[in-house]
Amino acid sequence: MLRDLSEKVSYLQGLSEGLNITEGNPQGKIISGILGVLNEMSEEISQLQEDMDEIREYLENIDDDLLDLEETIFEDNEFMEISCRNCGEKLFIESDIFADVEDSIEVICPCCNEVVFVNDNCFDCGHESPELNADTSRGYL
Repeated sequence: MLRDLSEKVSYLQGLSEGLNITEGNPQGKIISGILGVLNEMSEEISQLQEDMDEIREYLENIDDDLLDLEETIFEDNEFMEISCRNCGEKLFIESDIFADVEDSIEVICPCCNEVVFVNDNCFDCGHESPELNADTSRGYL
């Protein structure tokens, strides 16, 4: 597409030269000015396309690196997903943290600072259980 655009602008410039359209009259000045602007726009669009391709490649590399990082982090660990009832933020907590049942554990949402989960070894204390979501495709419990 960009090659076509620059070729079309070049064709129009050649056509105006072939028709002896000069800047000597008002119409010639306008046409020459328009062709100059078209040429600059074509070059600018070409540069933008190159920048866009570079950004796209960079973003794909970041995505690949992030995928590798996620696989490394979640590979050996099992996580429990808890949704904050106050703000809806999803939290992922290592399941190993609940293995030590002697300690009371309180999970606080990092977004709204509300208590999301309490493990106080009291199952009838009136605490509602958190919303747990199973996602075994990424190693979540």
